[in-house]
Amino acid sequence: MLFDIEKAKKAQNILSRLAVIEPFDTTSVDVVVGLDVSYHDSNAIAAAVAYSVNRREVIATELVIRAVKIPYIPGLLAFREAPVMLLALKMLLAKLRKIDVIMVNGHGLAHPRRCGIATHIGVVTGMPTIGIAKKLLYGEVVLIDNHLAIVVDNSIVGYVVNRKKHRIYVSIGHRITAEDALRMTLIVWNENSPLPEPIKLADKISRDYKRAIFNSK
Repeated sequence: MLFDIEKAKKAQNILSRLAVIEPFDTTSVDVVVGLDVSYHDSNAIAAAVAYSVNRREVIATELVIRAVKIPYIPGLLAFREAPVMLLALKMLLAKLRKIDVIMVNGHGLAHPRRCGIATHIGVVTGMPTIGIAKKLLYGEVVLIDNHLAIVVDNSIVGYVVNRKKHRIYVSIGHRITAEDALRMTLIVWNENSPLPEPIKLADKISRDYKRAIFNSK
């Protein structure tokens, strides 16, 4: 399968113009979905995990395995992982009345074309999304009002968050502000954990399933 990089970049430019930055009420949130993908050879194992903030527990999960033909290309991760993530999300939504926000393992507007996988999924689904990553892909980290802000094109698109030995990069995906994305992340992040709970659980479930099916680490 031939993958047209230039067409993919043009698609990202179009999607980025559809991304919305708007206030998000974190006080009324209950269900946060985490999306993550693990790999075994050319197989992608996507996990969608619904986590209840009020109950502090997982209320639903879905797993999907699909062969992936698109290679990993920095900045174009969505074209490799979003299809299988979206399928897992669709199956999860069939079990739930509603979800409030989606956390995606990847970036949002902190991206060369302001369209990382979190923004991609947000625009496609119309749902509020937040990008959560362990490394910075794009943007400048600037100290603003005692916070490490991620700045792209002179605007704050996210924040760097440190808790004990752990550091993550939180960015706007869709239908949320940088400040509300940060606030939501802190609500579901145990300071002793390397990642916010929905993402940590999605990562664990996908890896556990990979080991069970493929006898792989």
